[in-house]
Amino acid sequence: MRRHVRCLALLLLASCAGAEDVGETEAGLAIAGPWVIPADTLAIGDSQYVPYTGAGPWVGPSACGGSLLAGSAELRDWLLVAFPQVRSIGGYSCRSINGDSSTMSVHATGRALDIMLPLDGGEADNDLGDPIGAYLIEHAEEIGIQYIIWDRWTWSASRTPGAKGRAYGGAHPHHDHLHVELSTDAAARRTPWFSGSRPLPDSMCGVLPRDGGVVEENDDCFTAYGPATYWRTEATGHGGSMRWTNAFQSSSPSNWARWHIDLEEGGEYAVEVYAQSPYAVNTATRYVLMHGDVEHEIMVDFTGADGWVQLGTFTFAPGGGQHLSVYDNTAGAVASDQHIPADAMRLVRVEPTAPELGPTTEPDPDPTAEPEPGPHVIDLRELPLRDLGPLLEGDPTLDDDPMEPFPHSGSLSGTCSAGGATSPGSAWPLGLLFAAALLRRRR
Repeated sequence: MRRHVRCLALLLLASCAGAEDVGETEAGLAIAGPWVIPADTLAIGDSQYVPYTGAGPWVGPSACGGSLLAGSAELRDWLLVAFPQVRSIGGYSCRSINGDSSTMSVHATGRALDIMLPLDGGEADNDLGDPIGAYLIEHAEEIGIQYIIWDRWTWSASRTPGAKGRAYGGAHPHHDHLHVELSTDAAARRTPWFSGSRPLPDSMCGVLPRDGGVVEENDDCFTAYGPATYWRTEATGHGGSMRWTNAFQSSSPSNWARWHIDLEEGGEYAVEVYAQSPYAVNTATRYVLMHGDVEHEIMVDFTGADGWVQLGTFTFAPGGGQHLSVYDNTAGAVASDQHIPADAMRLVRVEPTAPELGPTTEPDPDPTAEPEPGPHVIDLRELPLRDLGPLLEGDPTLDDDPMEPFPHSGSLSGTCSAGGATSPGSAWPLGLLFAAALLRRRR
């Protein structure tokens, strides 16, 4: 049915079939049979031990806990960030075990989670669910994971090493979700995981150095999601391999991919993706960049692109939890053969530059400013007679040139004293004052 929807979005059935022949199709995401736990994960799991604590008999709603416990809620929130393929995570449910009405479900105690995932053709999507199960097994003791059910298989941390896995024969095959139970200590946040650093899985795939670097589509820091039928691989592109898929009209993505970013040092970086014709032709490819705690949506037109395409320059924080994602859906109608690449992603360090300094020039004079004062001129007409003392005493600030005339000619009048007698209104000839001043300066 999904293939018919894709073909309608591409308008022509013939062109849709033609797109199938362009590249090699990957194997299915659903693996036949029950969950197969990788050997290295099994080896780590054998070293983990968590005692099993059940919920007890079902005696009705009066014994239910009422909600998720604090540790269960905290693990749920972390898993939603760490594994973006998860659709939702259920938790508390006041009920007995399915198929066993005499036993209380651990969900009723608030110590169990149901991690919901999309199906692949009606079967468990192992590409999406297996990494979650593996992480929980490898960190079981640190977190406090006592029991897991996934895709008709169980794993218990309390069982004997070498025999911790066992087939599940319950009423529900658990092909659309992982059932995860926490120990009582974990639900109360008393295990080491709740006080540790708790790095995200995308921060454990490799650290990019200060100058940046390349994340290839076949690296551990790259994850492709969605039905494998619509992911194609080619022996070309950056590094000699690449993936691509087709764009289609939808409100939600079907196939999408993520490059995980963990940086040794924060700073400004140019973000680039590698695009090669004819596998990069979509005119409106949607990228979402998470850098620091900021999210940016970027639309890219790959018309004529052949090589590195820059998405922009952004500020990144040091460490993980940052990523670039590309999606195959678009809101408008999509033409046929609108291919979207999922090849290499590159970060290039952008060093800050000092601002350029322009030429220094004297500012233009302010026309409203007061003019600079000129030579200081004493106007004797403005001075009372008593203020002529410095002149008569030979003030050294005055010019010593005897030929320099006073700045005023005429007479001065005032009240003067001579021989102890005063004569109000008597006039002192200016020439007499001038001669007296010269005599005092010359002696």
